[in-house]
Amino acid sequence: MIPHHSTVTIPDRNAALRILIIRLGAIGDVIMTSAVPQAVKEAFPNARITWLVEPLSVPIVRMNPYVDDIIVFDCKKEWVKLLRAGKLVALTRTVRAFRQILLEGAFDIAVDFQELFKSAFLAWLSGAPRRIGPAPSREGNRFFMTELVARPSHPTWLSQANLALLAPLGVSQAPRRPVLDVPDTERAAARDFLASRGLVGVPYAAFCLSSSRPQKDWVFARWGELADALWEQEGLRTVLIGGPERRVDALGIVESCASQPVSAVGYTSIMQSTALVQDAALVVGLDTGLTYAGLAVDAPTIALYGSTDPSWLAEEACATVCFHPLPCSPCGRRPTCQHYDCMQAISVEEVADTARRLLKQRLAASGSTKHSRAAAI
Repeated sequence: MIPHHSTVTIPDRNAALRILIIRLGAIGDVIMTSAVPQAVKEAFPNARITWLVEPLSVPIVRMNPYVDDIIVFDCKKEWVKLLRAGKLVALTRTVRAFRQILLEGAFDIAVDFQELFKSAFLAWLSGAPRRIGPAPSREGNRFFMTELVARPSHPTWLSQANLALLAPLGVSQAPRRPVLDVPDTERAAARDFLASRGLVGVPYAAFCLSSSRPQKDWVFARWGELADALWEQEGLRTVLIGGPERRVDALGIVESCASQPVSAVGYTSIMQSTALVQDAALVVGLDTGLTYAGLAVDAPTIALYGSTDPSWLAEEACATVCFHPLPCSPCGRRPTCQHYDCMQAISVEEVADTARRLLKQRLAASGSTKHSRAAAI
């Protein structure tokens, strides 16, 4: 099979298309793809959309009302284990079993947003006659595609690069927010959690302080300093949000701060953490998935960047980036220094000043004449 660059064949608007979206993980990548089902449904109201995703990001997809079905891909570890053990017959059997699950979807189109070998292989297994993928791609992805679509090399808003893959279907490329509709029960559980920690009816800043790689991390002690600064200057309490691997570190912040931040790190589910972010008066976070959850509701957001490219936030009106590029930036997964100087360069004062400006702008936009502390938001 030799893939080719797309020659646009736009389906009929009323076609009952069965479309498979492939974006397996991580949480941030799935959030950045979350506007795709909405765009597809607007273009093809009768379409049925299925999302193929790994277990970690299932809660993110469940918060998308435009997704009709979810297929969970949890076979990777088993497949790799069988392959390394040379158990090819057993491997073939398990691959065929998963293929049958995909074939039952009778997909007309599969769109691969992951651009890796595994995602391309799954697109091919789905049996979809039309398989759309990105160009350029990695790991031989293109050989499994029937159409290749160029994505912008430097997208300037969060969903732009993913929506670009829908161009062959005639789907609008207009900017969109992420789609994350937290169920009422999960939002209530998040508020109950805050109430159990004595935080009721009080504005707070959400700190998203977990990342997937150490070169994305901010100097950890500065989170506590920032929490105290926002309390002293803006009247904002702080809620710490992250994965369970950061629970002990987060408790250390709580114990060191005069402002009594609340740690939800490791205590709330992904849906509940999303609710905490969306209900915040201000979001401060690393280049990590939940930092972007607030963009779905236009929450004022400060993103701390160093090793990755922040250009995709350039046109996100509610987002501001703290970024000090060095000659080695962005280094991505291959840092060239030991202390991550780009993240060291972001000071507490810079972030606090940025927060003050964003809160003042939000207050002015609301038309309020109250005092400009966060308590008035």
